[in-house]
Amino acid sequence: MIRLFPRGALRAHVLTLAAALGTTGTLLVAPVLLLGTTAAHAQAVYPTADAAANAFVDALARNDEDALKHVLGNDFHRFIPSEGIGEDDIDQFLGAWSKGHQIVEDPVKSKGRATAHLAVGDSGWTLPIPLVQAAHGWRFDPPAAQDEMLTRRIGRNERAAILTSLAYLDAQNDYHNLTQHYAQRFVSTQGQHDGLYWAAAPGETESPLGPLAATMPNGTLPKEAYHGYHYRILTAQGPHAKGGAQNYVENGVLSKGFGLIASPAEYGKTGVMSFIVNQDGQVYQKNLGPQTTRAAAAVKSFDPDDSWQPVQQ
Repeated sequence: MIRLFPRGALRAHVLTLAAALGTTGTLLVAPVLLLGTTAAHAQAVYPTADAAANAFVDALARNDEDALKHVLGNDFHRFIPSEGIGEDDIDQFLGAWSKGHQIVEDPVKSKGRATAHLAVGDSGWTLPIPLVQAAHGWRFDPPAAQDEMLTRRIGRNERAAILTSLAYLDAQNDYHNLTQHYAQRFVSTQGQHDGLYWAAAPGETESPLGPLAATMPNGTLPKEAYHGYHYRILTAQGPHAKGGAQNYVENGVLSKGFGLIASPAEYGKTGVMSFIVNQDGQVYQKNLGPQTTRAAAAVKSFDPDDSWQPVQQ
């Protein structure tokens, strides 16, 4: 059971979220920063997997587009997305490489050929682009990275959704300490404090969602996907919640509790599991299937029946 968090715990959740989406998240696709040239390159084959890894890192460190295409093949951008990668991500990868690196051979062959991955840093993180043994040596296999990158992206987004749900829990508790009731909006009406976030003037109390909102596009949760997920406040609970079915709203005020549902913006691409939480602090998950958008929209209350499984923290 996840316990309720003390006032001020939101910032810790935000820092945890930032860490979860840091090096091991963005570096999944670090090399794609180096796109641009259209010259044709035959992909190189190296005598050892270590030699291939060294060539890759050297091309990355020199920001050499031609060299990178020589290492990965001219069309590697077909298989590796380029969104959200910056110079800081490259620097983090190179920093991890400098701390330590090794070639980790996969225990099971792929199509009868030996494969391996490049591990960097001290966390065991591996580059999702595998190395494969060819007839005359080793080369990178960008097409084989697609499934692994999708799996990692989904896992990263789902972890972020759980942490964001917990940050929302903290924010609602902080808001209640200020107002004696809970917020029915993520973002306040302009000039008011009727939501979890408002633009604080100099000397004014920071909004409960302030630290997290600072990391969000346009400071908003409901309109745009945040790391692959949409979020919606729930104002009631169903019969399977502690205390039974009840409306959290009394006389137009959200005073008896609060809930949240987080669902993937694109099922199977940005996430698989949907999540719900209420004031008791336990996050639950469920696979709503290919019709997740419609199914999530139909969820009007926090109602964790047996089809919802508790998330272990």
